[in-house]
Amino acid sequence: MKKYITEIIGTFFLVLIIGLTGNPIAIGLGLAVLVYMGAHISGAHYNPAVTLAMYINDQIDIKESGKYVASQLIGSVIAVFILTELGQDSFSVVSKTTEIQSFFVAEILFTFLLVFVILNVALNKDLKGNQFYGLAIGLTVTAGAFSVGDISGAVLNPAVSFGPSLMSFIDPQVIGDNVSSSDFFVYFLITGITGSVLASYLYKKIFK
Repeated sequence: MKKYITEIIGTFFLVLIIGLTGNPIAIGLGLAVLVYMGAHISGAHYNPAVTLAMYINDQIDIKESGKYVASQLIGSVIAVFILTELGQDSFSVVSKTTEIQSFFVAEILFTFLLVFVILNVALNKDLKGNQFYGLAIGLTVTAGAFSVGDISGAVLNPAVSFGPSLMSFIDPQVIGDNVSSSDFFVYFLITGITGSVLASYLYKKIFK
């Protein structure tokens, strides 16, 4: 149970930091801290794309993966509810470009990079026991946010888009005009899965 609670807490604070600041440095540092907080308990996924990668690389079974993803989505929903209670009436987790091709390329590339970095610093035997893994993961998110934030929103995490998407579906007036209920499916079913699968099989077949 403590693994799922950790995933809820980690995802909750990640989404909360994103919603309150929108600042790449704050988000990256926040994620790094959360990774150090939960890595020894749950692996600190906080992202369905990461859970999928761990499943592909035989670190977690399918049943456990489902519980992890459910925990992450719950954490996201709670975070968005708290954001509205704190007076945040918008949450920008959507593409900022009208070029759909640019959006997909940006999200897939940097989701790939994030997952690939995580697999290398967390699973590679040559780096076993390293203490920089959290910082490496946080800096990757920061780099992604600075690089493609103005192109795709640099979500890189389907859980981040789930809370706002669900809230928008329930009551579009609550979360503002910066998100729609269809965004989660775009980020998860296309960019999240694609980036994760590409990184996972590259690592598993070549770098592992």
